[in-house]
Amino acid sequence: MRTTTNTNPVTETVSGQTTIDAALPAPAPAPDPATAAALFATWSGDPLVLIDSPPGAGKTTLITRLAQQLASRAHLRVAIAGQTRVQAHDLAGRIASLGQPVTLLGGRTERRPAGLHTEVTYQSNPGQLRREGGIVVATTARWLWTATNNYVADVLLVDEAYQITYADLGALAAFTQQLVMVGDPGQIDPVVTGDTTRWNGQPEAPDRPAPHAILAAHGDEQVTRQRLHRSWRLGPATVALIQPAFYPGLPFTSARPEETLTLDGTPTPELTSIPITPTAETDPLICHTVADRVRHLLTGTLTTADGTRPVTAQDIAVITPRVTQSALTAALLADLPDLLIGTANAIQGAERPLAVVVHPLMGLPEVTPFGTDPGRTCVALTRHRAHATVIIDTNTAACLATAATEHPDDTWIPIHQHILEALT
Repeated sequence: MRTTTNTNPVTETVSGQTTIDAALPAPAPAPDPATAAALFATWSGDPLVLIDSPPGAGKTTLITRLAQQLASRAHLRVAIAGQTRVQAHDLAGRIASLGQPVTLLGGRTERRPAGLHTEVTYQSNPGQLRREGGIVVATTARWLWTATNNYVADVLLVDEAYQITYADLGALAAFTQQLVMVGDPGQIDPVVTGDTTRWNGQPEAPDRPAPHAILAAHGDEQVTRQRLHRSWRLGPATVALIQPAFYPGLPFTSARPEETLTLDGTPTPELTSIPITPTAETDPLICHTVADRVRHLLTGTLTTADGTRPVTAQDIAVITPRVTQSALTAALLADLPDLLIGTANAIQGAERPLAVVVHPLMGLPEVTPFGTDPGRTCVALTRHRAHATVIIDTNTAACLATAATEHPDDTWIPIHQHILEALT
């Protein structure tokens, strides 16, 4: 495995991998240690750099800074692949705010997105990209519909790398000879709608998350690995629960500034739970409990370094395992349009000061692969900064105990049992 060397005292090597003190939470012209290490690896000609990051460590900030430095100082043609349109628009806007020329590539029939930073050049015709130069941002889906005779880059940066498949990464590689991948290994695996049974159990399967498969295919010797090890989002209690459960190979700590929710005149812990006993995952009791908790949170105050203020709807995210639960909750809270409500898949990548989380096994009579999917649970429990309330089914502990007996080789069941015990 190739590693980078940096004399800055906040970098160190752990188990042969370069460990980096995470990027600061706001972009700045000067390179920080994480950007400097990635720049060193890229300028050294490393063909593939993989940077693992815990939730809230500054992945987007790192991508933004790295692109700006590669384009302005090394004069490289830089392409960036985001996984959603929102991510791509945000990346383009951040880069433009640094004064760096940047182009957003959209669909051929699409118009310039409303609210896009005024300094971002919008281009729907990939044939014009060679004239633009500088940095080009697009979604992975858009890049896959772009011909390499229209555009190639010196280096391609992949944001949220664990959200794309190995097959898609292979297609993206046609645009460049150097790849830098930044992602959170605890996120939900890419959604693949086709039949993938023929590749079951294969470490290099095309439907696997790209970083896992490329490491299996090429090994550490051909991949330069770096990692961020401070979260600017998660508090100490959340890190203590999440890190050993979902990131055993990525040690990290909390760098979050003090942020506290006060309810009924009393400071509230980072993590609390509300037990209920639903009859099914469609039981209206689940969504009514969520709605009641949201309205209770709105009576509280939030204290940060900027002072104390009332909680608003914009401060709260509601995360459910099922779309139907999100829909009913949204209907119950229709008078609060600023709430963020969705499934873990939909809200992946977002953050809010407060969250109300429906446990993934809520209302299920037995444990299912969907309910114990590690990425779904990890995402749901890492969207908050100051506080998360988890709505828990009183029957879940018994379901997990039964599953542990019936499936003793399932290593995720004991982890879910540990998390449930910690929350209750």
